[in-house]
Parts: sequence; structure tokens; C-alpha cells
Amino acid sequence: MLNERIYLDAENADVYLDTYVADNMNAVRDAMLVIPGGGYSQVCSDREGEPVALAYQARGYNTFVLHYRVDKREYPAQLTDASRAILHIKKNAKKYNVNPERIFAVGFSAGGHLAGSLAVLHSDPEVLSALGITEGENRPTGVIMAYPVVSAVLPTHEGSFEHLTGGTPFNEIPKEIKEKLSLELHVGANTSPAFIWHTACDKLVPINGSLALMQAYVDKGIAVMGALYPYGPHGVSLANSMSLGSLDMIQPIAEGWVDASVEWMKTL
Repeated sequence: MLNERIYLDAENADVYLDTYVADNMNAVRDAMLVIPGGGYSQVCSDREGEPVALAYQARGYNTFVLHYRVDKREYPAQLTDASRAILHIKKNAKKYNVNPERIFAVGFSAGGHLAGSLAVLHSDPEVLSALGITEGENRPTGVIMAYPVVSAVLPTHEGSFEHLTGGTPFNEIPKEIKEKLSLELHVGANTSPAFIWHTACDKLVPINGSLALMQAYVDKGIAVMGALYPYGPHGVSLANSMSLGSLDMIQPIAEGWVDASVEWMKTL
């Protein structure tokens, strides 16, 4: 396995990819960019990084775990970091033996918001200008959003948006910024298809954001698949012992989300 660390931004050493690329070069694989959560705060969750990369690699993907800027770094820093990752994978598709036309992203919690931002906000002029690219170059083929933070205008995980706006108290974030960062308000013709899942028992990130985003996809006629699993707290990751945070995160029904997402991606 090709396992190396790639630094994506010469000015920010905390922006990098860890690669999990199969040695078998006989068949070109799809690529999966893994985006851990962590509330956009101080860390990217390890439980939502390597274990997820290995799970998708076992299902035939070459995988890449993104470490992006956190700790009160203002938007669009994180979306710029994720876009750099997509561009790096595309540019090095031959090296990684991946199909540059089939690059997916999976994100968790705040990382789900970032994966969703790749899907919905990839054409943000600030990002395109910062990277010197044209619209669509950083667009993923599809995204998987796991118990994502979605909206700043519905009941939400307020801390994620506080960190995403440089530490601004939630009730002081201007309305126009909240609306800009609310993914369900920006689904359009160029939005990437999505697989969105949540657990009904999530007490940290309300499921209303996921439901609103699914409805926005339906309203715009963009391919979407959704799953609501009955049990499990926030942050279940793979929902098995490979990504265990606490015993209540072992949820055999929710564990099926990985295989369900793989079958969904085959339809795209």
C-alpha cells in the first residue's frame, strides 16, 4: 500500500493528505476523499479518518484522508483546503491509479458540512480565485454526508458555525453569513449528487438539517439518497468496533451505511 503524507499548502503545514493506495495497479479505482469531523474546532477526528479510509479501500477505492485548517479559521479556508485535495488527486490520478472523473468525498459532522460545501459551494468565487481555477475543477463526482452539520438558519450545532466564522458568537453572526453557509439554501444545477445519513438519536447535531438538505435536492431534481438509522449517538463513524468511541456507537443497523453508499455510488 502506498501510504504517504502530502502537504497541500506551503503556507499551512496543518493542511495535508494521508494516502491509502492499493499496490495492485491492474485496475483503475475510484477515489474517496475522507473528511473527518471535529466541529471545525481544534482537531480532525481520528476515528473518522483512517478507519473510514481502510473501510472504503477494502471495498475497492483508493482513499485519501484530509486534514484541513481548524481552530477558528474563517470560511472559505476549509473549502479551499478540501478543493486543493480534489485538485491534487485529479492531477496525480495516474500515480494513484484512480479515475479522475470519479472522485468522491465522505464527511462526518462538521466534515459533513465541508463535504457538502464541496458539493454545493464549490464554485464560490473566493475559492476559485484563491486556487486560480475555473468552475467545476474542484467539484466531486458525489458526496456522502454522515450526520452532517448543514444549516445555520435552522436549529443546529452552533459551535461549528462559530468556529467557521473565526470564533464569532453564534447570535452575532450576520444573517447573510448564516444564509451563505447553510447548504440547503444553495442546491442548484451544478450541485454534486449526495448520500446523506443520520441517526434518530443524535442529540448534538439535529437531523432537521439533513432532512432539509434532502428536500432541497429533491426540489432541484439532483440525485440524492437518504438514510435515517434508528439508534446511535452522534459520532458513530463506522458504527462498529473499528472506529469505537464508546460502546453505544456499535450499531449493527447503522453499520450498513458504508455498503449502502457504495451501492449508491455505482448508480452515478
